[in-house]
Amino acid sequence: MKTRLLLYVAVLIFNHGYSQQKSVPKIDINGVWEDINSGVENAVAIISEQNGEIIFTHYLEWKGQKFVESGTGKRIGNTITYTVNVTLPIEGWATAGTHTLTLSEDGNKLEGTFKDNKDRSGPIAFKRVR
Repeated sequence: MKTRLLLYVAVLIFNHGYSQQKSVPKIDINGVWEDINSGVENAVAIISEQNGEIIFTHYLEWKGQKFVESGTGKRIGNTITYTVNVTLPIEGWATAGTHTLTLSEDGNKLEGTFKDNKDRSGPIAFKRVR
């Protein structure tokens, strides 16, 4: 009887240790990010996250013209998706869109795609500054 009880306790302890999910710490994305897309200058984004809600602000210059957009969205795991509205447009450019970005494993890059309100899409990427 003692052996059976010891075996039962050992199995319970063994199962409990392996059944616990090992949580991976969530990487903090709050801060300043450099826009690393070709052709843009003085390009920076500020990202704020609180409880999975994203606030995104983006400034860039293209051929001397200033461009500003901002938006809100959500983070699920290491993917953020947000919609943007352009508050300082460049003539001929879109005035709204959606960005979907995935955080790199080291937490220093966000890469993904944009889709704008002129039915254009393409790659978009940011590198962590601080």
